[in-house]
Amino acid sequence: MKKVGLLLLMLCLMAMPLAANNAVLYDNATRLASLLADTQDKAMISTDSWKKIANEALTYTGRLYLNRTPKTDTDVKAARKHCLEMHHAALKGDADGARSHAAMALPYVYKVIDATAPK
Repeated sequence: MKKVGLLLLMLCLMAMPLAANNAVLYDNATRLASLLADTQDKAMISTDSWKKIANEALTYTGRLYLNRTPKTDTDVKAARKHCLEMHHAALKGDADGARSHAAMALPYVYKVIDATAPK
């Protein structure tokens, strides 16, 4: 009986970080999606603002990458790739390129949100 109780306790302790991991992924994915969606408007964004937006997006994708799960791995990697491309375009002063890569990253971020949303 003690072995079963101990096994049950170990399983519960192992599941706790996974639940916390989903919450971290969900929070950072929703922040990144909000940031990327805001760049899709017709408003003119200055070159300096694009650099700041791209840096913030890289911060969020880095957090997603560190906390990814096997279920979200491919989507996180794809979103990170497009955010890196957005960052490179922003540093070059290419606003249209940065905007297009932000748009390409959004579907992958939405998939991460759907996969990690609280049930």
